[in-house]
Amino acid sequence: MAKDGEKKNTKKLAIMLIIMCVLVAVGAVAAVILTNGEKLSAVAAQLEQEEEHVLEMEAFVVNLTTPDGSNSYVKTQISLVYAEKKKADMLSEKSNMIRDVIIKDFMECSPDQLLASGGLDSVKEKLKADINASLGEEVVTGIYFTDFLIQ
Repeated sequence: MAKDGEKKNTKKLAIMLIIMCVLVAVGAVAAVILTNGEKLSAVAAQLEQEEEHVLEMEAFVVNLTTPDGSNSYVKTQISLVYAEKKKADMLSEKSNMIRDVIIKDFMECSPDQLLASGGLDSVKEKLKADINASLGEEVVTGIYFTDFLIQ
């Protein structure tokens, strides 16, 4: 059996190893930041700049393209993500144009395209590109589907 003194020494050794590992990790992170030539304040400022703003659009109900001509539609709720807070007014003012772009893009889709693996991700990218093209600048940085139903 192990003696009490040996158990205490083992616990102390384990604690010292953990502390040393944490110190090495902190030092490695600091070294990476310093060798990249960036100051900690610059990294913090960059994180603050990446604030996300969201504009919720009204619900959409759109007819989808079907190969056999049957009726199929999508009902969805979309939120637009943008980085610059000052763009909120522009997005609100141009909401009808944005809705038009979204409706046109969905009308080109079939239910199979939307339900396929990665289908929604490709629709998000197309919507983002087309909305930004219609706005004439890169405003929308992402799209969230907050409700989605295909019938």
